[in-house]
Amino acid sequence: MRRWMVLVFLALVATTVLGRLALGRWRGREVSVAAVGEGRVVAAVYATGRVDTDRRATVRARVAAPLERLDVTLGEPVSAGREVARQDAVALRLAVDRAAREADAARAALAEAADAARRAEQLIGDGLLPDDAWVRARERERELRAQVAARDAALALAREQQSWVVLRAPLAGVVSAIHHRAGDALREGDEVVTILELGTAYLRVAVDERDLGRIRPGQDVRLAFDAYPGRSFAGTVTRLVPALDRLTKSSDVIVTLPADGPPLQLDLTVTVNIVTDVIDRATVVPRDALEGAGEERFVYLAGADRRVERRPVRVGSCDEERCQVIDGVAVGERIISPLPPGLAAGERVRAR
Repeated sequence: MRRWMVLVFLALVATTVLGRLALGRWRGREVSVAAVGEGRVVAAVYATGRVDTDRRATVRARVAAPLERLDVTLGEPVSAGREVARQDAVALRLAVDRAAREADAARAALAEAADAARRAEQLIGDGLLPDDAWVRARERERELRAQVAARDAALALAREQQSWVVLRAPLAGVVSAIHHRAGDALREGDEVVTILELGTAYLRVAVDERDLGRIRPGQDVRLAFDAYPGRSFAGTVTRLVPALDRLTKSSDVIVTLPADGPPLQLDLTVTVNIVTDVIDRATVVPRDALEGAGEERFVYLAGADRRVERRPVRVGSCDEERCQVIDGVAVGERIISPLPPGLAAGERVRAR
């Protein structure tokens, strides 16, 4: 008796499951449906960039001498020509004194040689000295005159180098980095401070090579800085850098910043949308309603008999949410969006 009851129960369960499967198949898969609409499509190239500037300079030590003092701090604005640091000048002062003594000694020797040459010339005139003695005296005078010129040049260079201990800002800007502190021993060429001028800053945007053909100077750019969430700014494409990075397969596009833009810092990150096309009154469908890639794609329509129709369409420009359909569907037609996985033509569906 119990065996028959179990068999009857299993038969009822199987009948219920099969009935539900049959009912679900008859009713069809539940899908969302959207109407083909009309609107504006703003096509854009999406990329990231960073703030950059050509107005930057690093003040370097011009002589090997310790850093005596540092006259600026990080973030401090400086004017062009302002003294920002000074190196110890003791060794250079000694070099000037030594060069001055050597120049004085050379001039004294020259004066003595010139006097000897004049006396030799008089003695030759009186027949008291052979001609070759006068020639040697004049040659000695010329040698010492050349030495005086060399010593004077060395003195001038020593005095000039003495002024090199004063390090000045080559441009107006803001101190962005300090590389050495007072007391540090410096070699010639060592970095001391870096100065930036961000008033003429621009954006260096890395654009994938597949999108470069859509970029041209003068295009509008929408900017979103990570440092300023919730705010958007406008810029303009200025020029394209004619060089491709072999590793990233991208090329830099230079974008000018708005005059009323936010406070900037070097290498600040920005998300960039370069507007490449604006189409008004376009026939549009949601991006998630399209199957395939490129211009030739497919949409799925739910027919009057609740059977799915797979229809080819030709797609134009797209933005983040919608695509322009050039041919294949008309405004008002109802398409399935988003496309559920595994949807096939002829399948029965029902709209939510």
